[in-house]
Amino acid sequence: MNQDRRAVDPVALDAMLDLVGGDIEFLDELVDTFLDDAIAQLGAMRLAAQSDLDGLVRPAHSMKTNSANLGATVLAQMCRDLEADARSGSVNGAAERVAAAEAEFEAVRTDLLALRAARV
Repeated sequence: MNQDRRAVDPVALDAMLDLVGGDIEFLDELVDTFLDDAIAQLGAMRLAAQSDLDGLVRPAHSMKTNSANLGATVLAQMCRDLEADARSGSVNGAAERVAAAEAEFEAVRTDLLALRAARV
């Protein structure tokens, strides 16, 4: 990841905070749920990339949506592209692309936790 680029857009995260009525604890719960769920979704994507492109659609869709909601725009785009390709029936370099999404998720996790720590 480029050191000058954040994996999470803090403005988008602030917009999500506004959507939840400024409830920081609820936003933290949403972040925690995203972090936990992402591990399962990425695992499902990894397995599907090996042999079941139809099985890649749902977890990529979930990751796309959840990432976008929390301002992880690069991860959301990666998952959007994987989902679209899986729907079309052809995902070139599926395993490598899922591995790249996993690496981007780690950057997202780091940013989300750093943004939380900076508030405290």
